[in-house]
Amino acid sequence: MVDFEWYRSFISIYKHSSVSEAARTRMMTQPAMSQHLASLEAKVGEPLSFGSGRRMSFSGRS
Repeated sequence: MVDFEWYRSFISIYKHSSVSEAARTRMMTQPAMSQHLASLEAKVGEPLSFGSGRRMSFSGRS
């Protein structure tokens, strides 16, 4: 079962291109935010993003 908080976290990471910044805006720890992303990726069955230093990149995003 998918937890809708995982989607909220993913949207925040996408918006900020940073797990740390997304965690701050959602008042979560960075490890908890990363776990949400990992859980959603496991459910979907493929990576939704990839890290590039301190910034995140997403498939199909310019």
